[in-house]
Amino acid sequence: MPLNYSKWDMLELSDDSDIEEHPNVDKKSMIRWKQRDIHEKREARRLQILKLKSELALNSVLRPRIQAVASGVSSGGAAHFRAVQRRLKEQPSPEKPNTGAPNQPTYDMMLGQLLGDTWREAAWVVEGSKVEAGVVKKDGKKVDESTGQPKWADEHLPPDGKVEKMGAVLAERLDWHLKELAKRDGEVEKEIVKEEAEQKKKITSEDMTEGFSATSHVKGSAPSPIENKGIKEPKKSKKKEEVIEVLNPGAASSSKAEDTDEEDMPEFGPLSPAQRTFAQIPIGEFDKSYAFIQKDSSVLTERTHDSLLAEAFEAERRGDKKFAKQCVHQALLVNYCRQLGRDGVGLFFQRMIQRNPKSITMFNQDLEQTYTRIATRTVEMAAESAGEGPDGEREQIQLVAEDPNMEITFNLPDGPPPETIRIEGEGAEEMDMEEVKAFLQRKWEIFGGFPERLRVALKSEKLEQVNKALGAMKVAEAEEIVGLMQEGGMLSFSERGVRDMTAKS
Repeated sequence: MPLNYSKWDMLELSDDSDIEEHPNVDKKSMIRWKQRDIHEKREARRLQILKLKSELALNSVLRPRIQAVASGVSSGGAAHFRAVQRRLKEQPSPEKPNTGAPNQPTYDMMLGQLLGDTWREAAWVVEGSKVEAGVVKKDGKKVDESTGQPKWADEHLPPDGKVEKMGAVLAERLDWHLKELAKRDGEVEKEIVKEEAEQKKKITSEDMTEGFSATSHVKGSAPSPIENKGIKEPKKSKKKEEVIEVLNPGAASSSKAEDTDEEDMPEFGPLSPAQRTFAQIPIGEFDKSYAFIQKDSSVLTERTHDSLLAEAFEAERRGDKKFAKQCVHQALLVNYCRQLGRDGVGLFFQRMIQRNPKSITMFNQDLEQTYTRIATRTVEMAAESAGEGPDGEREQIQLVAEDPNMEITFNLPDGPPPETIRIEGEGAEEMDMEEVKAFLQRKWEIFGGFPERLRVALKSEKLEQVNKALGAMKVAEAEEIVGLMQEGGMLSFSERGVRDMTAKS
């Protein structure tokens, strides 16, 4: 049978023989530049794929939220739209994409920005501006933040003659934004397929795996010269172990792994003299770390990586955050070097020392995410062991006004709604009495479902008494009750003068 050699066409090799160097540049430099170019292009493509996939993940979170707003606007009009904007401003959620970036916007911030743009666009459409290919234009220019908005759009709701039209235009604009989002997702998916196909055209060293080994090691890890200066780690005592032969050894090992909390602090011995010296190198001093590894490669072991992370836990627990993050930094360096192998250590440090933007960004993101996990888990472990909250006290839910000039009051139901409801005043004819009655009935049912102690506190209309009742509850129960109070419109925030509660674009 003839052998098929076509698969070797996909190999991406740096062939020294086919490089024609410039007369003024030596061949070795040309070879190094060629190799670096190959690696940098490969890294750029990998980062681009990660970026595109992150965009899809972000859109998958924002899409249902926009759809929920669009659905509410279809039934509730501009009033519902303004209510959502007010909620995003007064009660924003801290939830955000896990990018590790220091100023990463939350999902609510991004949604609030979109709604602000949509309100501005709809306002100009109501004023008579044209919509061309889905884009709102005023005086031939696209409407954006620099355009501003009509004066009446700064109010909570448009004037009576514009309310109904504003609701219809808002629904149309939200629908257009959803279609644009779906269109963008399609473009991103095609781009990912294209980049991944380009990535698979060539087989690189990153695609190679050892045939009979699932692990890799850095060879030539010599004993530490620091530890040879009369300082030695205590020898492990040899113990006889009873070996029990089982039919399915994999099952035993997997069940043991399931019982281990991977988030807990790993248990390893204290740092060796060489490891502690390596851990003392400041963050970002890659040249010093590289020089240390060149002189003492004994730190490039899995034990060093795990011991440094254990030391980071210990430092974080005693409040030495700087050294904790430093240990994480050095542990990541060890891990990167072990993954790259002996031949890749020099190239890795070359990029870090030269401050290659992509390499530095990826490493710093890894550093921030790893350190954040350790810091968070340390607080959780301390709270679990003490049976109290992260601040040293039992966690409570309390109603506190962010603005000291603002007063929190309570709007409680007197009883179930009457059979006949009459509402007088401006806009009363546009209200659906059945919806008003249903809301009042729901409000009464919510209030009746509260614990007796809380109902008494609410009837006193004293914030101190209400907070005392909430503080006696479990956090999850208190959070649910506060949410129900908001749903029933029982919380009221007031201050002197008139306050504009809308998000101005």
